[in-house]
Amino acid sequence: MTFPLLSPETVRVLRDLNPWWEVPGRVRPEPPPYVRPATRAVLERLRSEGSLIEILRGPRQVGKTTAIYQIVRELVRTGTAGTDVLFVRFDHELLRETQGGIPAIARWFSREIRRAEFERKRPAFLFLDEVLKLRRWDEQTKHLFDTFPVRILLTGSSSVLVSKGGRESLAGRALTTDFPPFGFREVLEAWEPKLAAVLPEPVSIRALLDPRKTAAMARGLRVPPKRRSALDRHLERYYGRGGYPRLHSGEVPDDRWADYLVETVFERVLGVDIPDLFPVEQPALMRHLYLMVAKLTGREISQNGLTETANAAGFATNQPTVGKYLHYLADALLIREFRRYPLARRASARVPAKITLSDLGVRNALLRGAPSLWESPPDIVGPLVETLVQAVLRAPNMRFHYYRDFENPANRRSAVREVDFVAEETDGSVLPIEVKFRKRIDADDARSLGYFMDRFRSPCGILVTRETSGWDPARRIACVPLTEFLVRVGT
Repeated sequence: MTFPLLSPETVRVLRDLNPWWEVPGRVRPEPPPYVRPATRAVLERLRSEGSLIEILRGPRQVGKTTAIYQIVRELVRTGTAGTDVLFVRFDHELLRETQGGIPAIARWFSREIRRAEFERKRPAFLFLDEVLKLRRWDEQTKHLFDTFPVRILLTGSSSVLVSKGGRESLAGRALTTDFPPFGFREVLEAWEPKLAAVLPEPVSIRALLDPRKTAAMARGLRVPPKRRSALDRHLERYYGRGGYPRLHSGEVPDDRWADYLVETVFERVLGVDIPDLFPVEQPALMRHLYLMVAKLTGREISQNGLTETANAAGFATNQPTVGKYLHYLADALLIREFRRYPLARRASARVPAKITLSDLGVRNALLRGAPSLWESPPDIVGPLVETLVQAVLRAPNMRFHYYRDFENPANRRSAVREVDFVAEETDGSVLPIEVKFRKRIDADDARSLGYFMDRFRSPCGILVTRETSGWDPARRIACVPLTEFLVRVGT
């Protein structure tokens, strides 16, 4: 197949984007030194022969482009020639309009920069940033991957389109990595490295299905009191502002953090990104739904209830439209929906879901404040703490739910038992996690956990507390303070 020649202007843009072509062994701009665990995992897979297409999906401003620069820096540092790496940002209009699209750019790169055909013995790495801005990007990427032995990473500001393309044209060829805002431990490792250095190695949520690992976590952090107080102070800041990196790097002034989040998420993603990609007939309705989730984050919310509220607010809508918009928000990693465990055979809009924002800072920016983490009553701050907890409940091939049912399902007058989160492994084993953010914990606080564990044969359970820690070997329940849970559980 022959491809048209690239224009001189297009060539100039590509050379500007790829400075490692001109200075072998050196990558500019110099990315931050801290590398997220997800970035390291993607890098290792890209190094492997026969790797799939990698897709980084996540909202704006969470560090996807930075991750690309960090991967390139490490590839070049460990021996990959700079001329074997191509970086293309499709937010450049000129690159979006290049005749022949991705295949034409790749062929030019092979001939003019690599000066060699694509081959497995000398791998070429293609990083396509903001690829969703290119029409038919998924078909072009599929053609490139199927035709040439290249290693490809894609990113997009809106994960909605990236995941949609990955499910359709790239089915069986792509592996998707979620890139949400930073977790609390990541914030510490990136911007408070001395404080993070005293922390033990993180444990995956999957590993906590092992009672021995859960019991070890319950023994508490062995850090000096001053360090513990510093951790709590930093947690309050994270609770208030969330995990968008520019709020911690100093790039956004302290008095503008809320404006930054409103502009980045509420205005740009909801007002521009998603409506540009999908037929959103009522952008104002989608903003309204997001605002309602922000107000109710961490609570059970039904689609029918949201529909009634929206109609009362003046939006002429129905449940299918509300459900569709919630799906867009969840697929864009702006909200998370937790379904009841065990899942019903048939999904129903009448069954409520627990819905949280993915990042608590956006809620606080929209509502211009949050109740004090350490001084507010538990019933006020509890749902917000649950929103913090959900941020670390991520693991490949695991599903996360919540539980709510009558103690005797056949008797609707019996007591209702609830568990805030249920982590489910692929083999069906489950780990219940309950949040009780109180100064004093008693036996009743773990009653629902014990009931769930008996009914579903859970190997152990976790009670996330305010400050109580300990392991009950008889009931196999660990009490873990919130601060420790957020820094000990790795995603």
